[in-house]
Amino acid sequence: MDPLLTFFVTAFVSLFVTLDAVGNVPIFLSITPHSSEAERAAMVRRAALAVFAVLVLFAAFGNFIFKFFGVTIEAFRIVAGLLLLKIAFDMMEARPARVRHTPEEDAEGAQREDIAIIPLAIPLLSGPGSISTVIALTGQAAKAPKVLTSFVLLLLGIALNVLIAYVVLRSATAVTRLLKETGMRIFTRVMGLILAAIAVQFVLTGIKEAFHVPA
Repeated sequence: MDPLLTFFVTAFVSLFVTLDAVGNVPIFLSITPHSSEAERAAMVRRAALAVFAVLVLFAAFGNFIFKFFGVTIEAFRIVAGLLLLKIAFDMMEARPARVRHTPEEDAEGAQREDIAIIPLAIPLLSGPGSISTVIALTGQAAKAPKVLTSFVLLLLGIALNVLIAYVVLRSATAVTRLLKETGMRIFTRVMGLILAAIAVQFVLTGIKEAFHVPA
């Protein structure tokens, strides 16, 4: 497979799983119990814009973060992989990952009149998992033969996933009726399995590049 296509598929799938729009549907509905559909639509729109801004910001300054803290791309890729693996195991057990959000944060969110930015955009959608993924992918793009093209593909992956998250959360009530509780749990477990594979690949690639292991 073409390296650029491989990079885009990896970026798209890993962000799709870490944003986990479908998995966030029940949480979104539970913290907006008294909101009208119009109010929810407005919240989702603002949340989508905030998520896009946050992820693009980390994509733009990912390499600067590496240099500022003296961290190698390989080291961060390993750490990101381990973090994603923790989230993946929680997803495969169909339980909320505390690394993404806690019951306390959900309870606080339920008391807010507008949950668009906190906790919906941050940390439910653009949490540690998706941010770590973006930074790791930024480092990978920086080492690619076609840096600019890789970075554009990363931005495209971010944009498409934010759009998907917007559509899913905008249709939260319909998604709940369609998938029901069992369907959403099955979907979450499958996504967790895919995320686990991506996480392990992140770790293996980081180790291989850190120790210069031949392909």
